[in-house]
Amino acid sequence: MAAREGAILAVEGGFNNVIFESDSLQIVSAIRSPSVDRSHVGPVVEDTKVLLTQVTGDGFTHIRRVANGAAHRLARYASHIGTTTTWFEEPPDLLIDVIFEECNL
Repeated sequence: MAAREGAILAVEGGFNNVIFESDSLQIVSAIRSPSVDRSHVGPVVEDTKVLLTQVTGDGFTHIRRVANGAAHRLARYASHIGTTTTWFEEPPDLLIDVIFEECNL
């Protein structure tokens, strides 16, 4: 669902040269696969593929979970707030220390 929501955001925002990163190799592989996904998440995967045809860029890439601290922190935060929030300029305060740590590794 997160992959699909990201694709929707990119399409609705008219973004170009988008690269989506995920630490779920299974989801990345399913989205990048040319065959139809017939799993229980298949309809969401297929909808995401259709959305991605409207976005230029590299699509989805896999990254290791330890290299994705900012996304992990955002996901944990999102699971508790219960509303939709979007940031486009400055990163939210909850990410400042994560970004600093990852840049200085």
